[in-house]
Amino acid sequence: MSEGEKIQFNGNLALLRVCAVIFIVNILGFITNMLLLAGYSGELASIWSALTTSSFEDLLATVGLLIASGIGLPVLLGVLAVVVLLALGIFALVKKNVRVLKILAVLFLVWIVLRVFAINPLSALFGNEMREVNLAQNFISLIFNVNVVVAVAAFFVTSKKHDEAGAIALNEEFNLGLFRLCSICFIASGLNSLFHFVFTQTPIFQLAFFGVVYLAVGVFALVKKNVIVLMAGSLMTLIQVLLNLFSFVRIPEFDPYMAISLVAHTLFHTSTVIAIAVFFIKPEWVKACLQKIKG
Repeated sequence: MSEGEKIQFNGNLALLRVCAVIFIVNILGFITNMLLLAGYSGELASIWSALTTSSFEDLLATVGLLIASGIGLPVLLGVLAVVVLLALGIFALVKKNVRVLKILAVLFLVWIVLRVFAINPLSALFGNEMREVNLAQNFISLIFNVNVVVAVAAFFVTSKKHDEAGAIALNEEFNLGLFRLCSICFIASGLNSLFHFVFTQTPIFQLAFFGVVYLAVGVFALVKKNVIVLMAGSLMTLIQVLLNLFSFVRIPEFDPYMAISLVAHTLFHTSTVIAIAVFFIKPEWVKACLQKIKG
């Protein structure tokens, strides 16, 4: 980053990038989920077949019928909304535009509320039991939601507290704003896991274990300003991802759509981005440690 860019952008650049990337990742995850659902139900193959075999006049007639039936317009508006959200995220990331980032954060909060109280589109892949969402779990997902923490953090990219720590952030020795975001995300993730463990009819002890670990990591790191503890928590996140992958591999008659959705869920997930972002809190220190390991 040049000196001109530093003067022009008077805020926490790393925090802006992490928030924008998380917004983009969640939108890409939603698009992937919808495509998987369409592929699983056979609608994607039907649409592709219609696009490749039908004439232009037939396609126009089909679109006209969909609009006239009242189905096409909501679908079109939904597609446009997703495209607009994705474009805003990319624009905020590339142009370092805080105003666009805050607009996207507000839209993202609205989207989180709608998604929490709506049926997960991927639930169709797993049967009727996954469609019956417990009301208490919905409220928990909304209150202890890592994405809500990120959306709120977007409004502090150029706050006075971050400006006071600007010298530290620009010297890349210790990014206080990014550190606080990652710590609070670990706390929210831990509380979410623990409350889901309590309210789940069949207790999943893996949720309780990682919930306690993430909560302890987040609280201790936030109080003591200990980055090493956060890095250890990030490694635990990667271990949890591997455990989830291996647990699905052992399921008989493994569905390829389930496999693809699991990989997509892992890649396009806020926790994965946070786990990577932790290592950018003290980038020079991490770089020095890697050089010592190589040397």
